[in-house]
Amino acid sequence: MITQDLRYGWRQMVRRPGITIAAVLTLGLGIGANVTMYSWLDGRLRGLLTAVDRPDLFVALNGTSRTRSDLSTSYPDFVDFRQRRPDTVDDLIAYTLVPMNMRTTGDPVRVFGEIVSGNYFDVLGVRAALGRTFRPDEVTVTNRNPVVVISRNFWQRRLGGKPSVVGETLTLNGRAFTIVGVTGEGFHGTEPYLNLDLWVPMSMQPAVMSGGDRLTARGQYWLEVLVRLKPGVRLSRAEADLELIARDLAAAYPDAASRGVKLYELWRAPTTGGAAVTAVMGVQLGVAGIVLLIACANVANLLLASAVTRQRETAVRLTLGASRSRLVQQLLTESTLLALAGGLAGVAIAYATKDVVRVFIPPAPLPIELNPTLNGAAVIFAAAVTIATALIFGLVPALQGSAASVVTSLKESATSITATPRRARLRKGLVIAQVALSLVLLISAGLFVRTLLNAQSVDPGFSTRNGLLAAVDLLPAGYDAPRGRVFQQQLLSDIRAIPGVDAASFVDRVPLGFGGQSSIRISVDGYTPAPNEEMLVFWSRIGSGYLRTMGIRVVEGREFTDRDSDARGDVAVVNETLARRYFGGRSPVGGRLRIGPRTLEVVGVAGDGKYTSITESPHAVLYAPGPQWYRPDVVLTIKTSGDPTAVLPALQAAVRRLDVNIPLFDVRTIAEHLEISVFVQRMLASLLGAFGMLAVLLATVGLYGVIAAIAVQRTPEIGMRMALGARARDIVALILRQAFGMIGIGLAAGLLMALGVTRLFKGLLVGVAATDALSFTLTTALLFVVALAASYLPARRAASIDPLLALRHE
Repeated sequence: MITQDLRYGWRQMVRRPGITIAAVLTLGLGIGANVTMYSWLDGRLRGLLTAVDRPDLFVALNGTSRTRSDLSTSYPDFVDFRQRRPDTVDDLIAYTLVPMNMRTTGDPVRVFGEIVSGNYFDVLGVRAALGRTFRPDEVTVTNRNPVVVISRNFWQRRLGGKPSVVGETLTLNGRAFTIVGVTGEGFHGTEPYLNLDLWVPMSMQPAVMSGGDRLTARGQYWLEVLVRLKPGVRLSRAEADLELIARDLAAAYPDAASRGVKLYELWRAPTTGGAAVTAVMGVQLGVAGIVLLIACANVANLLLASAVTRQRETAVRLTLGASRSRLVQQLLTESTLLALAGGLAGVAIAYATKDVVRVFIPPAPLPIELNPTLNGAAVIFAAAVTIATALIFGLVPALQGSAASVVTSLKESATSITATPRRARLRKGLVIAQVALSLVLLISAGLFVRTLLNAQSVDPGFSTRNGLLAAVDLLPAGYDAPRGRVFQQQLLSDIRAIPGVDAASFVDRVPLGFGGQSSIRISVDGYTPAPNEEMLVFWSRIGSGYLRTMGIRVVEGREFTDRDSDARGDVAVVNETLARRYFGGRSPVGGRLRIGPRTLEVVGVAGDGKYTSITESPHAVLYAPGPQWYRPDVVLTIKTSGDPTAVLPALQAAVRRLDVNIPLFDVRTIAEHLEISVFVQRMLASLLGAFGMLAVLLATVGLYGVIAAIAVQRTPEIGMRMALGARARDIVALILRQAFGMIGIGLAAGLLMALGVTRLFKGLLVGVAATDALSFTLTTALLFVVALAASYLPARRAASIDPLLALRHE
C-alpha cells in the first residue's frame, strides 16, 4: 500500500510542476537556513577541542575576584592546584598563546604557537604522528631543553612534509629548538578557532616570551587552565573542591593569589568568547526556525489551494469506499515526498552556504580558521527538521482535503469548485501567521542594523582613524632592556620624520583587539579598600605621545614624553574611571599609587574608552611609560595625514636602517582593526536582514496567493457588481478590505510577539532598546507597504475582468 501511495504521490508531483517547484524551493530555503545555522552552533559546542580524548571531560578554570570571574592563572598557582588536586579532578593543563618569529633561509616569518605545561599532550590524550611529545625530564628545568612539537599542518605547509623532520631544528625568537614530534591530523591546539603551528614546553617561557621569567611570579596572571574531570563528576562538585584550594592560596599569599575559582563548560568559558558567542548563534538558529515556519505556512497554503481543485477526486474516492484515514495517509505521503525533496534541496543549500561565516571574520593578526562541516549530527538534524516540516505543513491540508462533502463536490461543475468557508479561514489564518512572523524577523533585523550603526559610531575612546598598526619584536634579535629602549626611541624618532606621519608611538596591547587586556593589582595612597576588595585594574605600557597619536583626551595633567625614561622616577597616567573610583573627588595629579614595591606618581588623567569590547562598561585603566616598564614586543601606532598604506614602504625602510634582522608583522590600518570590535553585530545584522527579506518574500507570495484565490472565488459577485454599475476602484477596494483585515491582524500579532522576542537578545544590542519605537515603526510600515502591493496586484486584476465572462460563472 505504501508503495502505491509513493508512486501516486510522485505522479502528482510531476503532474503539478509549478506547485512542486515552488514548494520544494520554499522548503529548501527554510530547511537549508536551519541546517546551516545548526552546523555553526554545533561547531561551536563540539569543535572547541578537536582530536582530543574525551573532550566532554574538560572544563575551563578561571580565577575570581569581587568584580571579575575571568582572571587568568599564574604558573605557581597552577602548580599548586595540580599538586593538591582533589579526587574529583583527573588533572590540569596550562597554556598561553604566543606569536614567535621563525628564522628560515630568508626573512623571519611569524608563527603562532602555545607555551604549554609539560603534561599538556598526555592529559589531552594527543599522540604524535611522527616522533614523540615532551618527556618529563625536558620540562622540569627552566630554559635548558629547547624542544618543540609542530602541527601536521605546519609540517606540510612550511617544512614540505619531510619524513626526516624529527631531529631538525627551528630558530624561534633567536633560539634553536629541536623538533621532537609532529601531531596527528585534526589537532590544532587548545585555542578555539585558531590553527596553531607549534608547541613549546613551559620551561622555555623565558626564551620565547617577553617579560622575563614568569614561572616564579605568583602575581602574574597569564595562563589559561583546563581541568580534566573524573568521569561522572559534576562540574559544581569539582568547583567546590578547587575553591577550597583557592582559599588556602589566597590566605597564604594575600597579595598575589586570586580570591577564588570558577569552572566553565568550554562553550561558555571567557577564553572561548563566553556564552555571548553561543547566544549569538542561538539567536540565528531561532530566527532560521521562524523562517522555516513561514515556509511551512506558505507550502500549506499551496496544498490547500491545490486541494480545492481535487475536491471531485476526493469525493469520487470516498464514494468508491475509501476511508478518510486512507485519504489522509495518501495526502500525508504526498506531503512527505515534497518534504523529502525540500530536505535534499535544503542540505544542498546548507552545503553551499556553510562557509558563509568566514565572510564575517574580521582582519586580525591571528591564524583564525573556521571550518563548519555538515557532519553526522547536522544530517540527523536535517532529517528531523524534514520530518517535522512534513507534519507541520502536511497534516492540516491532509485533514482538510479528506473532508470533502461527497454530494456537494459531485454536484459542482469542474470549473466552479471553490474553497469551503472553513478552508478559506484556514488559509487566511496561515497568511496572518506569516505576516506576524515576518514582522518579528524584520523588527529583529532592524534592531541589529541600528546596533551595527551605533557600534560603528560608538566612541572607543580614541579618535584616530587614519593610521597604521604594526608589531615589532626585539626578543628574537637578542636585544636586552637598555639596547631595546634605545632602539624603540630611535625608531619612533625616525618614524615621526616620515612625510605624511602626524604622530607615532607604541603600546603593548591595542584596545579592542583579540586577547583582551592585561590586569595588575595596585594600591593607592589615601584610599582604604573595603574588606576583601580586589584593586585589580587594566594596564598598558605605552610610548611617549601615545595619547596624542591615538586621539585620546588628556582630561588633566599631561601625557608621557621622551623624558619619562628609566632614569627618572616612576610615573603613571590613569583614566577617568580609575580617578573617580580611587581618588574620591580629589585631583589624582600628584597622587601616588603602588605596583608591588614600586611607587608611581600620577602625572595625568586620560579619557575613558573601550578596551576589550564595544559593549563593555567603563574599566579602571592605568598607563605606564614603556621605557620604565620595558618589553621587547610592542605594537607601533602611527597617525597619518593621508592614506595610511602610503607610508608603509618608508616605515619598513626605517626599521631596516636600524636593524635588517627586525621585521614588521601584523601590519593593518586602524580602520581595519576597528572591524574586530563590531564583527558580531555585523554578522547578526547581515544574517537577520537576509532572513527578514526572505521571510517577507515568502509572506508576500502567500498573501498574493490568498488574495488571488479570494478574487477568483468572488468572480460571479464581481461580475454582478460591475453589471450594476460598480467601477474598477470599487472592486479594488472590495478586495483590499479583506486583505487589510488579514494584514492588520498579522501586524498586530507580530508587534505583540516582537515585544516579547526582542527582550531575549537585549544584551546583544548597542545603543538601542529592545523596544525601540523607531525600529518597530519603520519595519511595520515597510511590511505594510509590501503587503499592500502584494494585495493590490490581484485586486487590480479582478477589477479588469469582463463582466459578461464573470457572470457566466454564476
